[in-house]
Amino acid sequence: MTEAPWSHTPVMAGEVMALLGAAPGHFLADLTVGAGGHAAAFLRATAPTGTVCACDRDRRALDLARARLEEEGLASRARFVQGTFTECLAQLAAGERRPDAVLIDLGVSSMQLDDPGRGFSLRSDGPLDMRMDETRGETASHFLQHARQSELEQAFGELGGEPSAQKIARALVERRTQRPFRSTGDLRSFLETVLGRRGGKIHPATRTFQGLRMAVNRELPQLTEALPAALAALAEGGRLAVISFHSGEDRLVKAFMQSAAARGHELLTRKAVQPSREESRSNRRSRSARLRVLRKSARDSA
Repeated sequence: MTEAPWSHTPVMAGEVMALLGAAPGHFLADLTVGAGGHAAAFLRATAPTGTVCACDRDRRALDLARARLEEEGLASRARFVQGTFTECLAQLAAGERRPDAVLIDLGVSSMQLDDPGRGFSLRSDGPLDMRMDETRGETASHFLQHARQSELEQAFGELGGEPSAQKIARALVERRTQRPFRSTGDLRSFLETVLGRRGGKIHPATRTFQGLRMAVNRELPQLTEALPAALAALAEGGRLAVISFHSGEDRLVKAFMQSAAARGHELLTRKAVQPSREESRSNRRSRSARLRVLRKSARDSA
């Protein structure tokens, strides 16, 4: 029997619910609903009157979240919105009620990685797309073909953490004059040739793939724009929770929340919360997760 895409356990669900103070009647804006794991947990914790605005850039994710919540009898207390962080927050700002909680679960989901047609994973060959929203924006293939060498170096090095970013970018610019990169398999083979097969558990293409995905989806700029907008959207006393999987994202979140705390908001996590040893063993994706939570003060100085 095929496992349902939403059967994967959401990262640190118990910790998230506790730190969000989920209680009956509360309203959550889940800006990265994915397969709906956190949204389902919140609706159960806030029954019978809690509600969720389920947002995601990925239409397929929204469809999966809707299916999951329908199967669990929770969909009647959720509404679904496709859009970027700022687009979803703009809709919330125009609504009659401010959310009691905003959740942002960053990174790429298991269901996206497991679909070769999306181009996120180097494990299976597929089109080099990598867009969270497949209806707009440039694909990874287009970015690799047209970005300046300096932009490629930044994506691979600063975003991906690849120490050989300059070497890769220089070789890639030379190679693309002969033929463009159109598949994940082609890019993976190219990176193996440029870098060689390193020892260790991490494939030599891993960091470059990560940086490319983050650049294509403008993940850090999107997050930078979203954090102050999310804090402003919250009701007084509302809580903003962010789960990051990338050191650059976590640094950005940490700096924003510390700055907000200096302006009178309350930092509920002095240190980032990490998964338990048991969760890290049972869910490999959770191992690099970092959870930070901020409570909005009654005096809105966002």
